[in-house]
Amino acid sequence: MVNIQTADIMSDYFSTYSRNVRVVAWILRFIHNISNVNKLRGNLVYEEFKKAENLVFKSMQLRSFQDEKFLAKMQAFKDEEGLLRIRTKLVDSDEKEDFKFPVLLPANDVVVKLIREEHKKAMHAGSYILLARLRENFWIIKAKNLRPSVAVQPLADKPSKSEQVCPQLDGGIPGSSAD
Repeated sequence: MVNIQTADIMSDYFSTYSRNVRVVAWILRFIHNISNVNKLRGNLVYEEFKKAENLVFKSMQLRSFQDEKFLAKMQAFKDEEGLLRIRTKLVDSDEKEDFKFPVLLPANDVVVKLIREEHKKAMHAGSYILLARLRENFWIIKAKNLRPSVAVQPLADKPSKSEQVCPQLDGGIPGSSAD
């Protein structure tokens, strides 16, 4: 029987957050296929991605949150999947569970990749919009300090200022007005 330890996931080797989750999902499928008679085939499904994402989150949480006093101060608790979540003031609201109890995440390189990816999904929205979108599902420690570091680093899909999108053409004088 093969067992994967959540602390063993090395998330620093991947260039993007989604690639990290996708590789972990394929590894989990491989482990499932070598240990079960019923083999999974085809493309990855949502449940496999969600399981891989939760495993990446647990790995980050195990490495970062060892201090029980800090967790008590943050009102953190473990949910049924083993993720650390915090209680917000919206406990009695009609909002979805992820919004009322966001996943607690540390400020590390993987989370910066998550922020950068969310920034692209939000079509390069401003920092307050980006933080609001992230807070729908996650509570990132020192998130306000991470936003400028993401905004300062150039994004790969933005053309540089020196590149011209459309070359300038010299305008000639029309033939009828040259006379």
